[in-house]
Amino acid sequence: MRRQFDLVLERAGLKISDRSESRTLYCLRYISIMERLLNGDKIAVLSLTRNARTSVEMIERFYARHLHGEMVVEKIQSGCS
Repeated sequence: MRRQFDLVLERAGLKISDRSESRTLYCLRYISIMERLLNGDKIAVLSLTRNARTSVEMIERFYARHLHGEMVVEKIQSGCS
C-alpha cells in the first residue's frame, strides 16, 4: 500500500510539499486528526484518541500544539447566542 501511495504522489507531483518535506502514507493520519480537531463538531478528544489509537498526551504533543485560540474563535462565538 505504501509503494502504491508513493507512486500516486510521484505521478501527481505531490511527493514533496511546499515546505520541501517528503509526503508519506503517515501524512494521511496527521491530516485526518487535524481535520477532526479543526472541523469536528463537538468532538471529544478522548473519542478521537480512541479512534486514532493514541493518547491524549500524543494528540496534545504532536497535533494540538499547532493550534491556537484564534483558530477556533468563530466556532466558540457561534455557540453563544
